[in-house]
Amino acid sequence: MIDDLFARTKLAAVFGEAINDLVRDRRQGLIEEPDLTSRVGQRLEDKFNGRRIAGHRVRVITETITSHGKGSLEKPLGSDLYIAFSVQPLHGGEVAKGVYIQAKRIERLKQEMTDLLEQCRRMENVTKKGSLVWIYDHAGIVTANAGDMRMGAPPITPLQTMFSEIFACKIGDRRQVPNGEFGDRSALATMLKKRGIKNAVWLELEEQQRLRSV
Repeated sequence: MIDDLFARTKLAAVFGEAINDLVRDRRQGLIEEPDLTSRVGQRLEDKFNGRRIAGHRVRVITETITSHGKGSLEKPLGSDLYIAFSVQPLHGGEVAKGVYIQAKRIERLKQEMTDLLEQCRRMENVTKKGSLVWIYDHAGIVTANAGDMRMGAPPITPLQTMFSEIFACKIGDRRQVPNGEFGDRSALATMLKKRGIKNAVWLELEEQQRLRSV
C-alpha cells in the first residue's frame, strides 16, 4: 500500500494525532461510547478524505454500524465501526482496504470482556485480517487485533502503530471494500448488509448445531 517508510510514518502520525486529540477532548465530557465512535469515524472523513499527505492521495469512508432497532448489524458483524482506506501514490496503482472495529471504554473493559470476545469471534467470521479492537483510555486509543484479543494476551499497540500497519498492508482486507467507485455510500451499505445477513445465518446454524449436540 505504502512502501516508503517515511511517508507511512508521517501518515500514521497525522491520523493518530487527530483521532487521539478528539478522544482526549470528548472523554472529558458526558459523551457515550457509540457517539464517540461515530465522531471518530466522521473526524477521519472530514480531515483526511481526498487529502494528499507525503505524496499520497488518501481517501477514507466510514460507517457507524447500528446496534439497536430493526436491521441492527452490530450483533452479526461484531463491530460498531467500519473504515475503508484508499491510498493513491504519485506512481503506481490505488489500493483500498477495509477494517471492522469494536470499541470499548477502558473502564468498562473488564465487565464487558465476555461480550467483547464474542464480538471478536463474529468479526473474525467476516475477516481475520481486518478485525480490530479499539480501547478508549484517557490518553486516546490503544488497539489490538481481534484474534490476539481472543487468545487472552493481546499485544496492545498505539493507534499510530495500527495506522502504520494498515498502510504497510499488514492489517486490513482488500475483499472488504465495496465494488465500484470508492466512497459510494450506497454500495457500502449494501456490502455491510450482505456481510451481516451471511454471518447471521452462519451464527444461527452454529446455534442449532450446538443445541442438537446438547
